[in-house]
Amino acid sequence: MPLTVFDTKGIPATRRERIEAAVEAGGRHVGAPYEAWIAADPFRGGVKVLITGPHGFERTVTFALDEQPGTIADRVRETLEK
Repeated sequence: MPLTVFDTKGIPATRRERIEAAVEAGGRHVGAPYEAWIAADPFRGGVKVLITGPHGFERTVTFALDEQPGTIADRVRETLEK
């Protein structure tokens, strides 16, 4: 069951699709349902992703707005494996 992105806020339209796709790609390997909410992080000038899942799983991943999709997917994957 893949990770599902439920909402994206504050991300420019030109970058939104690329970031959503990278976050979803990072969660393709999971065996249980996980959810993600993506939001701009104005205090750090980047993006914050809240990931929730079974058994109270809740983690946050942050990265720069112009981060490469492969790096975003790797960070999400690493976070889900912790």
